[in-house]
Amino acid sequence: MKVALVHYAYAPVVGGVERVMEEHARLFAAHGHEVTVLCQRGVSADPRVRVVLLPAENCAATLRDVLAVSDVVFIHNVATMPFDMALTNALAQLAEELPAVRFIAWVHDIAACNPDLAPVPEILRRAHPRYRYIAVSEMRARQFRELTNTDCEIIPNGLDPVRVLGLPANVARFADEFSLLDGRIVLFHPTRLLRRKNVETSLAAAAEMKAQGHRVALLVTGAEDPHNPASGEYAAWLRAERTRLGIEREALFIGEYMEVGDAELAALYNIADTLIFPSRSEGFGLPVLEAALHRLPIFAADIEPLRAIAPASVSFIELASQPASIAAQIAKHLSANPAHIARKTTLAQSSWSAIYNKHLAPLLSA
Repeated sequence: MKVALVHYAYAPVVGGVERVMEEHARLFAAHGHEVTVLCQRGVSADPRVRVVLLPAENCAATLRDVLAVSDVVFIHNVATMPFDMALTNALAQLAEELPAVRFIAWVHDIAACNPDLAPVPEILRRAHPRYRYIAVSEMRARQFRELTNTDCEIIPNGLDPVRVLGLPANVARFADEFSLLDGRIVLFHPTRLLRRKNVETSLAAAAEMKAQGHRVALLVTGAEDPHNPASGEYAAWLRAERTRLGIEREALFIGEYMEVGDAELAALYNIADTLIFPSRSEGFGLPVLEAALHRLPIFAADIEPLRAIAPASVSFIELASQPASIAAQIAKHLSANPAHIARKTTLAQSSWSAIYNKHLAPLLSA
């Protein structure tokens, strides 16, 4: 579809509405729609998104050229705020003149409900009969309904986990390919592939969590030790074990996809929900401290070097335990962790990809 988005400004101008506009434009373009942004200031950093700058005087002609060939027009705040009344009036007139075009007014703010902006022109105090109104919150929707006696739907804003978590491009692509930011439990085992690292226990625990009904991913940094030929044999055995357990899509050896430097390692910690570190032998155990710095719950082998450095909150794993017991221990801990629950709920419900699938795609196809 041909989608137009209208606001006073666009990125890189800093502002909440500008950020939402940028995310909407990115999402629509990513799903194959032809996207044009109309604004007075702004530049597109995305080659899939065209920006058309509106002249300070007589913007109606420029608006008509773009909107007349659009399928859907998203008007962000211009229908309810007084910062460019010429633009507000031009859009209202074009909505009457272009009956084949759908106009959707996004209500971020309402001037008529803000005493600091009084007096407010009458056009901002009533609903346009050709606009479908969408508010970003229940409060804004209620204010608009009370003001205009007109229905107003709710589509919340979202967030981009890649941006918020500061993921490098290669890690972001990897996370997208395997849906690591969709709310599933992500276990992280940073290690070289050596037998004493006991990666098979992490694999078995992930398989058990899957069998128990959890959506799970296990990330193993998984570089083979170039100084130890046996490391390659162990790596091959682990891949066969992964296949035997039926977790080829859940258990991922990061070394197969990218080199893990400092930036990638930090990003993987940011993606992870917990550290699993069941080594049978360690000289020190640095990942336990790294995980603590990243505020991750830690499940570590009950061995002397790790006991010596572990923070008080570490949950120790008895290496003689059955994988089902370890999986249950991890799941029980996470299910009682308020920070983990908030993180998973946010990823599942409030990421922009979730907002698009639940709200924006149906809105476009309505």
